Amino acid sequence: MKVVFPHGTTSALAQEELKTHSSTLIARFGSEVTDVRQEWKENRLTFSFRARGAVVSGWLVVGEKDVKLEANLPLMAMFWEGQIRERVVEVMREIFMTPKIHGKEQHRR
Repeated sequence: MKVVFPHGTTSALAQEELKTHSSTLIARFGSEVTDVRQEWKENRLTFSFRARGAVVSGWLVVGEKDVKLEANLPLMAMFWEGQIRERVVEVMREIFMTPKIHGKEQHRR
């Protein structure tokens, strides 16, 4: 499964936000996620975890304009690939569409 999401900020800030949220990102996919492994090397995150007993692995690269994610889904998860992709995009929106990322502040009156 491949996902490309525009981060709308600098690559350094996008990477910082992903590092801050990376442990919670995978956990958002359910309580059945275990054996989470993550390793950052420069702008690339390599990850793996178990979900419902099956191994999911892949990588994420932070570029100048977007975040590219590629995940190797187990055969049994291919049926839900569309739903998984939607969930990934939803999480990316939550991270990158917040006012603090774009240097904006929300003021309440």
